[in-house]
Amino acid sequence: MSMLAVSKSNMSHSGFDIYSTVVNGKPELVQVSEPLHQSILQNLSERNMSSSEISEATGKAQSTLSVHLDSLVSRGLIKSQPDANDSRRKIFSVSSTKVAYSTEASKEGIGVFYDMVNETVKCAPEVYYKTFLRTFLVECEAYGMHIGPALEKIGEAMAVRMASEIPPGKLEDVISFVQDFYEKNGMGEVCIYTFLPLTIIIRDTETYPFKINSIAQFSHGLFRRILSETMGRAYVITKRETFGADNNYYKFIIELKE
Repeated sequence: MSMLAVSKSNMSHSGFDIYSTVVNGKPELVQVSEPLHQSILQNLSERNMSSSEISEATGKAQSTLSVHLDSLVSRGLIKSQPDANDSRRKIFSVSSTKVAYSTEASKEGIGVFYDMVNETVKCAPEVYYKTFLRTFLVECEAYGMHIGPALEKIGEAMAVRMASEIPPGKLEDVISFVQDFYEKNGMGEVCIYTFLPLTIIIRDTETYPFKINSIAQFSHGLFRRILSETMGRAYVITKRETFGADNNYYKFIIELKE
């Protein structure tokens, strides 16, 4: 199967992000294109912060941040509450979910998408939906929309369900369970590269002429959440990369959240 991805890291980009939230009791999709707002949301996704901490993280004065924080609160993207240790200051946290972000559209990618559609309609029934999903991901990225964050949320939700079947407290058992899950469902081969730090490498069953990072984000969400659920401590992904001649190896490091 031939695939193309045109996505770049969503840590810093000149496009827009899409968040799902609730405003006045109604679900809404909110577009965030202001770079400072993107930076604030990115920092708060890692941990809750006071305005002084946000100021330090973004390099903006607290007086400048005030109006931006109020805007994000009014749009349902973040919320605040009094600091339990100091009632004179507020602690801000994310109250929305990032589901997608824009990327650079690609004419070549659109061509690959149509080639994949032609291949998909010829697929055997048992592989149709797997092929259809990957075709959909390439279509989104080719037209400029990266839905990796939404896939990461799916991975997290699946991890919560899977964690109920795993005895808590033993890392090897958790990894073994996930390895069996990936193999059983034809999703690829999972291996532990190192234990300190915990480094996971996944070899996808498909190969690609270009990197398609959105698929890897499903695994990021699944592994991070299943370890957090079963080990009783919060984990985060600290490094990630897609590599290999066929761009089908996903490597990421998982560490305890500070």
